[in-house]
Amino acid sequence: MLRALSIRDYVIVERLDLELASGFTALTGETGAGKSILVDALGLALGGRADAGIVRQGAQRAEVSADFDIESLPAVRDWLAAQDFDEGDGRAGRGADIRRELWEERDEHVACRRRNRGFG
Repeated sequence: MLRALSIRDYVIVERLDLELASGFTALTGETGAGKSILVDALGLALGGRADAGIVRQGAQRAEVSADFDIESLPAVRDWLAAQDFDEGDGRAGRGADIRRELWEERDEHVACRRRNRGFG
């Protein structure tokens, strides 16, 4: 289950920290409220296609992180342990924190390099 989503400098979002209660099942809101931005940001954290164009105008990099409760998923915990990932931030229960960053680099030889990096 998704416990939290943090977004920094993504599309039009400067900063958002969203904590979700146990049992959260639906994301609703009016047209233009930002539901698609949240869903797309979550997809990015989970490894979706990245484009440095999503970095908010005026910012140097975008960052999205998602925190999942994996207490009831022993196969996931075992796989993460086998890959030498730690168990998250120490909140109650076992968690998996996933973070993704995107940025553009500019230098005198290359007009623009788009970069992205994932963290587990």
